[in-house]
Amino acid sequence: MQRRALLVAAAGLLLSVSVGVSKAAPKEGKMGGVRWHGRIVRVNKDEMTMDVRKGTIPKTIHFDSSTQFVKNAGKKTEPIDMSTLKEGDDVICIGTSDEKGDFRATTVQLQPGR
Repeated sequence: MQRRALLVAAAGLLLSVSVGVSKAAPKEGKMGGVRWHGRIVRVNKDEMTMDVRKGTIPKTIHFDSSTQFVKNAGKKTEPIDMSTLKEGDDVICIGTSDEKGDFRATTVQLQPGR
């Protein structure tokens, strides 16, 4: 009986850990690739990165000259210059994640202010 209770407790712990990890991982986006939605904590133009925090979890987003920066314009999006992004902005990043976990953005969408 004790052994069964121990196995059930271990299984529950394993499940809760795996669920917690999956919440921190970037989600599969509707347009393909992975998606990360959060607030900009810092932008480093020299290294072409930005740190975006989702709740308490930060993620470094890498961008390059091919990354599209857009904002909502009604039901469409319109291009913006990367320099308009600042700390505290709400963004959705779409891109790819490599085997090391580096997130490379193909699109960064500025969300309307709240």
